[in-house]
Amino acid sequence: MSKVLITGGTGFVSTNLLPLLLAEGHDISLIDNLSQSVYVPELHDRAQFYEADIRDAEEMESIFKEVKPEVVFHFGGLVSIYDCHNDPVQAAENNIIGSINVFNAALASGCDRVIFSETSAVYENVELPEGGYVEGASDPTTFYAASKAAVALIADSYARTRGLKYTALRYFNIAGPIQDYKRTVPPLFAGVAIRLLGGNNPIIFGDGTRARDFIHVDDVNAFHVQCLTDERTVGETFNLGMNSYHSLYQISEIIFDYLKDEIPADYLEYDNMAEINGEAHTIYANINKAMSIGWKPQKTINDAIYDTIDYLKLEIEKGNVDPATFMKDINTKDLKI
Repeated sequence: MSKVLITGGTGFVSTNLLPLLLAEGHDISLIDNLSQSVYVPELHDRAQFYEADIRDAEEMESIFKEVKPEVVFHFGGLVSIYDCHNDPVQAAENNIIGSINVFNAALASGCDRVIFSETSAVYENVELPEGGYVEGASDPTTFYAASKAAVALIADSYARTRGLKYTALRYFNIAGPIQDYKRTVPPLFAGVAIRLLGGNNPIIFGDGTRARDFIHVDDVNAFHVQCLTDERTVGETFNLGMNSYHSLYQISEIIFDYLKDEIPADYLEYDNMAEINGEAHTIYANINKAMSIGWKPQKTINDAIYDTIDYLKLEIEKGNVDPATFMKDINTKDLKI
């Protein structure tokens, strides 16, 4: 059993990770400013919660000293590529300064173990090799990717100069229950499924040919749990994906097939606006490094899609989202970068 502190503690990945850690008997504390997530009492009440902002260095130091964590999962930050592009100062404050505050607070409280989210977006300008991107490469283009790459460099600096024991995780496209559908631009599964459930044409940014490596949140969290005790993860960077890719068009077809009894086929159309300058066309992970220490994805792309949609249906039933008006106010011309 360990004392574990999670920043971004009420977010998508964290909320799915929480029951796994509690089942193992860990003492969990959560930090979140609730700007991009929702507090779910039946889940988050099971941990000690601090409503706080990682950009506040003094508050981070105070909380960390009170909790005295043995391990920190650092998931807090600004994740929307559009928001980071449109407000790079805010992105730098959240992703870079916030991370420095977390690293400093951890070390000041006597905790030297931090497991943090980097991003597969650091491969944006790297030529795609056969077999997928390998961890040694990094050449970000968008400000979001650059800010996350900066955090990885800072973590490595802290490891060399201050004794930080970090693990950097390059997530590919994570999906599953509790996925955040309220972003400026919702994740693909949510964006397509909710609009279909509301009788609307889904909005696909670009021509539908861009392809991504989608992985179920349960498989990502299985690696998080492994990091708690596996010393082979210390000081290392790992890709977490499926080593496969699907185009946006292919994903939308799977979603449509799953909902075919509810929405007729001719509701599906594509919007050629809002391509993102610098974003890679096709991206997928070489996962040999993570697999070499015993991890392997267990769930399929269909599992990820179906589990996400089943969760979204429950959200609609609860009245948390109105499918008839979902994404109605998005102006794709304004989103074009």
